[in-house]
Amino acid sequence: MNAEELIRSGLLEAYVLGQASPEEAALVERMRASDDPVREELDAIELALEQQAMQQAVAPAPKVRASIMDAIKHEGGKKEVPVIPIQREHKPFNWMAAASVAALVLSAVMNFMQYRELRDVRVELAQLQDDRSVLAEELKVQRTSMERTQQQLAVVMDPRAEMVVLNGMGAAEGHKARIYWDKTASAVHFDALSMPAPPEGTQYQLWALVDGQPVDAGMVSLEQDTTGLQRMKDVPNAQAFAVTVEHVGGSPTPTLTAMVLLGQI
Repeated sequence: MNAEELIRSGLLEAYVLGQASPEEAALVERMRASDDPVREELDAIELALEQQAMQQAVAPAPKVRASIMDAIKHEGGKKEVPVIPIQREHKPFNWMAAASVAALVLSAVMNFMQYRELRDVRVELAQLQDDRSVLAEELKVQRTSMERTQQQLAVVMDPRAEMVVLNGMGAAEGHKARIYWDKTASAVHFDALSMPAPPEGTQYQLWALVDGQPVDAGMVSLEQDTTGLQRMKDVPNAQAFAVTVEHVGGSPTPTLTAMVLLGQI
């Protein structure tokens, strides 16, 4: 908060009237010491209240003053000082000045209350905007996930798709994967199922046996954002599918000794 905002907020009047919280009072005192406009505004407010108090002060009657002076003169003696009742001097009450000060103070207090409410509303609005952003991001993620699930379900339920089960071999015995192959469109989708992560520096590669020759059908990814059905390369007229462990990026020919999954059509 800068000096101009502090002056407009009504916090200075609340501070002078003793209505500011300890934190707000500390803010006012800190800015009073460092900002001339704040110090000048505070001085003006305090001076206006002091002048109003002086204008409404009641002066003692002349008889009271004489009695006090007489008592001082006979101090130390046994003379009793007569008690003279104090009579207030009647003076016209400055209603216009009092009303002006009251209006000024009331306006400052109202400004200060509105400033507090506006500050609270801004904090709540910022929190709501943050919550809305989080909800929008979560909804976007859920919508993307639902769309991908629907797409995968469409592949699985497609009557043209033939499911081929790939069974584990050697060290991968007990692990499985599935192929959904659309013969008409030659589309291949791979479901890793229970495949473990490959050794470091290697990657699974899918092969299709076409006319007795192995054909590269693409690299298999087990990353979290690619789990589920993975779209592989199109394969026409396949007789079998197999998976080998190759170096990262794949190989132009399969390493038969590294074959881990095989499935006949």
